[in-house]
Amino acid sequence: WDRTITISSAGKTFSATGWQVGWCIGPKKLISPIHQLLPYVQFCASTVIQEALARTLPRADEPFEGHASYYEYLKDKYTRKRDMLATALTEAGFAVPDYDRTPGGGFFIFARIGTDIQKSIPPERIGASNPAAPGGIVNQDWALCQWMTEEKGLLCIPSSPFFSQERALEGASDEFIRIAFCKTDETIEAAAEALLGGVDK
Repeated sequence: WDRTITISSAGKTFSATGWQVGWCIGPKKLISPIHQLLPYVQFCASTVIQEALARTLPRADEPFEGHASYYEYLKDKYTRKRDMLATALTEAGFAVPDYDRTPGGGFFIFARIGTDIQKSIPPERIGASNPAAPGGIVNQDWALCQWMTEEKGLLCIPSSPFFSQERALEGASDEFIRIAFCKTDETIEAAAEALLGGVDK
């Protein structure tokens, strides 16, 4: 406790993106510098939102939807959604992290592009010009994401924005894409169907 700061956000925890309100818990010696910095990061969250959050936090510890608390419900819900998408990605030829050994927090899967999928990307898409891509040139992650969006109706995020530009230009990000699973079950099922229909078709 003496060396730990816990930071959380209503945006993620309570699916209230845009609220831009959160909290820090920790010893005074670590929280005080945050208080000094905060006015330069965000001026003020609205009173209504702060009040809503203050009322929500105690209720989140109560039983919810058959679970011991809202937090347990949220963990189970997103673990199930993650596993649904991870299964479809694996069956389609992507590699996903082993969540028994890898931290599994968040709403995204950082998937490795399999060899068969690499072969499916139309070669003319790789090396094409795109001012948004690192160095203005489309590498494999960008090419696959653009192709899947246009041809399969699946929107994924290239991994290169999560690497330094230097590492992306070296090709470190070429083998990965980022996929969100904070979607309805129906959306994940439709994505799984499109994936399992064959990325190479």
